[in-house]
Amino acid sequence: MRLVGPWRLWMLSTMIGSAAAFGRPARVIGASVSTRAAVAAFSSSSLVDRRVPASRIQRRQLHQVLSPAPERRCNARRGSTRLRAFFSTSNDDGETANGDSKSQQPLLLDPKAPLRPLLSDHCNENHLSAYTLPPTILGEDDYRPDLKKGQRVVAFGDVHGDIDALREFLIAAEVLDPDSSNDEPMWSGGETICVQTGDVLDRGDDELACFRLLATLSRQAKQAGGALILLYGNHESLNAAGLFQYANPGGNVEFEKTIGARIDYNYGSNRWRLQFAGNEPSRWASFEPGGLLAENMLGNMLVACVMGRTVFVHAGLMAGHLRSGANGDAAIGDEGERTYGGISKLNKEAREWIIKSHHGDNNNWGEYNTVEEVIAAAQNRAKVASKTMPDCLGGGIGASSPVWMRDYSQPNDREPKNPKARDMIGEALKESGPDVRRMVMGHTPQHKINSALDGKAWRIDVGASKGVMGGTPEVLEIIHKGGEDDEDVINVLTVGGERVSAMKRSVPDEAVLDFFDMKR
Repeated sequence: MRLVGPWRLWMLSTMIGSAAAFGRPARVIGASVSTRAAVAAFSSSSLVDRRVPASRIQRRQLHQVLSPAPERRCNARRGSTRLRAFFSTSNDDGETANGDSKSQQPLLLDPKAPLRPLLSDHCNENHLSAYTLPPTILGEDDYRPDLKKGQRVVAFGDVHGDIDALREFLIAAEVLDPDSSNDEPMWSGGETICVQTGDVLDRGDDELACFRLLATLSRQAKQAGGALILLYGNHESLNAAGLFQYANPGGNVEFEKTIGARIDYNYGSNRWRLQFAGNEPSRWASFEPGGLLAENMLGNMLVACVMGRTVFVHAGLMAGHLRSGANGDAAIGDEGERTYGGISKLNKEAREWIIKSHHGDNNNWGEYNTVEEVIAAAQNRAKVASKTMPDCLGGGIGASSPVWMRDYSQPNDREPKNPKARDMIGEALKESGPDVRRMVMGHTPQHKINSALDGKAWRIDVGASKGVMGGTPEVLEIIHKGGEDDEDVINVLTVGGERVSAMKRSVPDEAVLDFFDMKR
C-alpha cells in the first residue's frame, strides 16, 4: 500500500488555489497594478473551481496582462538595458566578445529557460551564493557511525522562520559566536557536528534570513573540521510542492523583496510570474524541483543521517523505510509499508528529485492567451512535482513517512500513545546501523526536550518560533563515548548556560502518570 496516494490527491485539489482555499487572495507583490488585479481576480475564485471570472472588468484587466503593449512584450523578450548589460555581445564570426561561441549565450534569452541564471551565473552579483551548502557526499557525510571518542554532536529542532529563536539555538549549542551578527555570523563550534532537524520554513517572517545564517555557518564549519547539517522537514516538502498555506504574509514579503524584486529588475519584466498563477511566484520558484535554491541548497540537505550511535530525522523512521528489496531497489515490506533501502538511499531519492525540473519548459515571457491556459500551466507544474515526489518526502497529516509520522513523539511530553511504538523504534534502530541506540526527531512540539521509550526516542522540537508557541530554545548535546565504559554522555543545553543531564529529561511512565491523574 502506497503511503502518499491521498496526499497526492489533496495536493492536486489545493495546489494552485491554496491561498484562496484558506481564505486569502494570492498576491503578486512588486508586479504592475494590472497584473496584481488580474491575478488576484482569478486566483481568488477560479483557481479552486477552475471557472473564468465572469466580470467584464476582470476580463479587461486580464486582457491587459495577457496582451501587453508591443514595447512591453519586446522588452520582456529581448531583456532590458540592465539585463543586456550582463551579457556579452557577439561579433560577426558568431563568437562573443570573450571568445565563446553563440551556443554559449545565456539561456535567459530563451523564454523556456530556468530562472536561476537571473540571480547567479550572468549577474554582477550571485545572489544565490549566500544559500549554498557544502557538497554532501552520500554514504559518507550522511552516515558516520565511527566518530572519534569525545566527538561533540549537537542538535536542535524546528525553527519556522524565527531568526531570533535560531540565534538562541546556535548560541546555546556553542556553535555561533554571540558577538557576531546574523549577516556576518562566525562559527565557534570547532569540530562540533550540528544537526538541524528540519522545518526552517513557514510560520515566520525570516525564512530566507534563517537559511542564509545556517548556510554561512555550514560553510565555515566545514573549513573548521566540523559540520552543520540541515534535514528536510515536512514544511520544506510542502514548499517544494507549491503548498504555501502555512506561510506567513511577512514571510512572503521577504521572498518578494529578496528574490522576486531582483528577478524583476534583472529580467526587466515581471511577466515570469504568470506561469505560477499568482501562487507566491517568488517562493514557488525558489523551492520547486530544479528551482532557484534546488542545486546549491536543497540538493545538499538530507532526509536522515547517522552520527555515531544516533540517527537524526525530522519526524521518525520505521524499519520499512530503511530496508531494501531485490537488487537494492525499493520494495514492499511484510506489512505493506513502502521500503527505501537505507539512510543513503533515502537521501539519494530526495536529492535526485529536488535538483531536477519535472514540469518541462518555463514560460518566462508569460505568453498565455486565456486565464484557463495560465491555470492549466500552473496545475501541470504542481501535478508533475507531486507525482514524482519520492515517498520519503511525501505523506500528509497522519502518514507514516520520515517527515510526517508522529508515532514516537505524540502526545507531547508523554510516552507515545501508539502501543507498537516501542517495537517499531527498536526495529528501526537495528536497520539504521549496527550500534545505533537512539533516534532524534523534531516535528511535534514539546514543552522541553525529552526522551521516551527507554531513551530510544529524543523529541527536540520545543515550538521555539513565535509562529508556533514561542517556546524556550533548547539544544541536545551528545558526547560520543564520553562517559564510563565508552558510553555516550547526553545533556540538554539551555539558553541560560545549563547542562541538564539526560536522566532528568526522561518522560514519566504512562502508567504512573495515569495513577496520579486519577488522584486529582
